[in-house]
Amino acid sequence: MTKYLILLTVFLSSFITNAQHGILQKDKEAVDTLFFSDLDKALEISEKNIPIALALNDTNFITYFLDQAGELNRKAGRYGRAVDQLQKCLLYKKNWEDLKDLSLTHNNLGKTYLNKGQYELSVFHFLEALKLMETDENLLGQGFYLNNLAAVYDLQHNYSKALEYYEKSLVIKQKTNDSTGIAASYTNLGITYYNLKDYTNAIDYNQKANEIYTELGSSTKVARTLNNLGECYKEINQPEQSILYCQKAFALDGENEDEYLRISIINNLGGAFMANKSLDSAKYYIVKAEKLAKKTNSFKNLRDIYEMKSQLAEMENDPQGALLYLKKYVAYNDSLVNEANIYAVMEMEGKYEHEKNLRKISDAELAIVQKEKMIEQEKLKVFFWVGLSIFLIVAALVFIVLYYLKQKNTQLLRGQMALISARNNNLKEINEKVNSELDRTQISLEEKEELLNNVFTSSKKKELPPEILALSKREMEVLSHLALGWSDDQLAEKLFVSKSTIKTHLRRIYSKLLVRGRAEAVSVAHKYDLIGTTETKV
Repeated sequence: MTKYLILLTVFLSSFITNAQHGILQKDKEAVDTLFFSDLDKALEISEKNIPIALALNDTNFITYFLDQAGELNRKAGRYGRAVDQLQKCLLYKKNWEDLKDLSLTHNNLGKTYLNKGQYELSVFHFLEALKLMETDENLLGQGFYLNNLAAVYDLQHNYSKALEYYEKSLVIKQKTNDSTGIAASYTNLGITYYNLKDYTNAIDYNQKANEIYTELGSSTKVARTLNNLGECYKEINQPEQSILYCQKAFALDGENEDEYLRISIINNLGGAFMANKSLDSAKYYIVKAEKLAKKTNSFKNLRDIYEMKSQLAEMENDPQGALLYLKKYVAYNDSLVNEANIYAVMEMEGKYEHEKNLRKISDAELAIVQKEKMIEQEKLKVFFWVGLSIFLIVAALVFIVLYYLKQKNTQLLRGQMALISARNNNLKEINEKVNSELDRTQISLEEKEELLNNVFTSSKKKELPPEILALSKREMEVLSHLALGWSDDQLAEKLFVSKSTIKTHLRRIYSKLLVRGRAEAVSVAHKYDLIGTTETKV
């Protein structure tokens, strides 16, 4: 009984586990689908499945949902929660064999710390990711993380260090013939040289990037490099060239998918006209850029626009206006991280957004987290009790069925044992009777045969049933000798036939007497006194 209960327990446990794994797999596919289209829903599914995966102790699902939840929380500005989830993920990935997957967790942590302004921790995790890719000999991964490290230094205005890592990244990308990556590195190098005020190299690298993006047919990136070139020519006092490149970038407005880039191009076009002393045209484009920036809440663009408007007001001899816009520029500049390199780390949130989200989250976020944990605990409790109830009900039913079968088998066994015992006793009595009679007479085989022949002959005079009368003379002879307890070999020897012939006679005897074997046939022979011999010569 215990054995069956153990098997049932194992079966139910396996069934529940497989069902949970199936649900987790479907939710994993859902998160993959929703990751870029519905951030909130993807985050909800990821965090819902973390405790389930932990309960199953499935490391693959645990690390997947922790990774996704951490990155999604980073995107939502919940940096504290993101760090907590990603650090837990690293603990579960201890001794992880998939180095690329492990590097992605370090990368997500690096981006999160970067968003928090904790540059040292950001550099640490990007370096860890880089080491893993070097161990794995993954050139694409190396190029990616070298670029991220450069971005951190770029954001700290450590342009010489940023330049060092961008150049290393470019070398890797050239080895892999990654055209898009090479163009991105050229752009990054161009922007870094621009920040270093080395405009000759800045123009050179942006031109190279523009050529590759033009061949690849990437309108948005072409527009970006043209915009960068426009800024570079403005800085070296070539406003005509600056206007030319900014107008080329503006002409791609319909194909440009980046709203923030569109605003930057319009503002830079205004700046190019301002450098060319065409103040009316400059004012037209700067005001247009301001309207779009306010509509899209583009704080970075507004910062640049207010700087431009301050300069424009100064050129128009409007000191009060210049001071007003300068104050607005300073206010936005203090609230934003300088994103000099738009390729640095994808979707970097500015310091302004970070601080704003922190104020919104604080106590409310803590309350939400606690509530979610309580809900998850209640779900797990309900699931546990439902599962236990089902298990107990099934176990009780199995116990009842097994008990009933056991009782029935016991009764059948007792009946069979009683029948066997009665049959054995009957045969024993017959054998004892025959042996006693033979021992008592103390006669030879010939005399015994003669005696039995006489008995058999006399018994023939009695009225016999049809099944006995159906026997042939030879079959009667075999049966009468069988009643003496002779074996097949003795019968064959006595009747001068083969052993197989004896077996054939016996099968016919059993069939005609409607008995199942030797013992029952002997019993019938004794019942009708068919003990003796018939003529044995053929």
